[in-house]
Amino acid sequence: MSATLFHGGRIHVGGRISAEALVARDGRVSAVGTAADLRRAHPDAERVDLRGGLMTAGWHDSHVHFTWWAIQMDQIDLRDDTTLDAALARIEPYAQSLPPGAWVLGGRFDKNRWGRWPVAGDLDRATGGRPAALRSRDGHARWLNTAALRAAGIDASTAAPAGGAIERDASGAPTGILKENANHLADRVVPPPTEDEVFAAVERGQREAHRRGLTAIEDLEQATAFSAFQRRRDRGELRLRVAMGIPHAALDAALGLGLRTGLGDEWLRLGHLKIFTDGALGSQTAALEEPYAGSDDRGLLTIEPDRLNADVARAAAAGIAVAIHAIGDRAVRVALDAIEPTRTAHPSLRQRIEHVQLVRREDIARFGALDVIASMQPIHATSDRDLVDRYWGPDRATRAYPWRHLLDRGGRLAFGSDAPVEPIDPLLGIHAAVARKRPSDRDRWHPQQALELDEAIGGYTSGAAYAMSAEAERGTLGVGMRCDATIVERDLATTPVDEWPTVRVTGTVVDGTVVYAAGLG
Repeated sequence: MSATLFHGGRIHVGGRISAEALVARDGRVSAVGTAADLRRAHPDAERVDLRGGLMTAGWHDSHVHFTWWAIQMDQIDLRDDTTLDAALARIEPYAQSLPPGAWVLGGRFDKNRWGRWPVAGDLDRATGGRPAALRSRDGHARWLNTAALRAAGIDASTAAPAGGAIERDASGAPTGILKENANHLADRVVPPPTEDEVFAAVERGQREAHRRGLTAIEDLEQATAFSAFQRRRDRGELRLRVAMGIPHAALDAALGLGLRTGLGDEWLRLGHLKIFTDGALGSQTAALEEPYAGSDDRGLLTIEPDRLNADVARAAAAGIAVAIHAIGDRAVRVALDAIEPTRTAHPSLRQRIEHVQLVRREDIARFGALDVIASMQPIHATSDRDLVDRYWGPDRATRAYPWRHLLDRGGRLAFGSDAPVEPIDPLLGIHAAVARKRPSDRDRWHPQQALELDEAIGGYTSGAAYAMSAEAERGTLGVGMRCDATIVERDLATTPVDEWPTVRVTGTVVDGTVVYAAGLG
């Protein structure tokens, strides 16, 4: 039987328990203890020197759009462009490099940095007649040029679908901006990636995920990603544990096939049913109880509550757990109301609400009382702090991204990235959860909601494993658990918090095997 001894640093077993060394045998943790004792007990084990670093249970990303993120690596990326002119200057040579007639895709533009929504005419100047459909940074809006509007058949007479909006100028003509469910109008004509492109993207994404210390994800993606993961799994090339979300549009098909959350094996299984209830803060489409500051706008509910209640109940009766996207406080309330009746009839389901960025004070305790997991992305709080102050105001900001209040009232946290909206980098998330500031910020933002280091790590390990119903197998490094682990070059507990974003991942371990190494001994 093969064995590996990890030593020379701190082993974060789980919670507040640490050890000097760990032995993995046949993919599982077989012993933890002092380095001297384990060396004597396992003289023939292969040795891996942590070189003073920290080893934790493998990091999970509980909410990622994995293939969208991986495919977008090869598309235009506008996230660093602080002005519209800079973005257009980047788009023009990229568009010229494409074959004639090819769509210009990608995006991640942030209109909040540009001071206004861009319009089709802006994009026409840079795309040379090619159709273009670019996503906003939060993924909840599209920027189309004239050729794309024409291809989608969107004109002054086109009605916006329920839960969506087509931005229009004073004459009623579409400006080129689609929001929420109106994005489906573009989806009908934008060419999807081919099977081979998705297959290649999964491998590219897996390499990058391992480089960032990830050993497991829940991919809340479209169904096309599942076949690519399955092909990789069948070829023995999947070394990332994947829970594959079920799109809301596929609910009837899933029920007809008798599918349920958890179906699969240790590498690939079905995850949660993803349902949207609202939009996003960046696009000012998150559904609020009170209007956005300085306006009468309360955002958008993208689904009628009666339909949400019915679909959550139908899914629960079939053993399908839900992951309900809810950013604004109205959306969070609506999502909790939909889940509440299922907790008595189906208590074993790991019901989740995604993002949970603004919560009514009276709803905080409902997460713990109903055992509803708050699936959150800490880096959203620090990235969006200026938008919160601008659009939600100082009073609501005190209950935004309320990690501490949720934990203190019995809630469970599962952390992720929401990539490609944010970087797929748990170290940045751990820093955001503890520091409550960006690396460039001087002051912490509402630090009363900050977490301790062990709690932040738990969001990416034990909390995330619980959300995936995998806590009996992973999420800690206790004896008998699968030896999935992440190793960083310095012990975060003895490293100044402001230095955490510069700390490197030096190793990623899956089933006791080092699948990524950069500085281990």
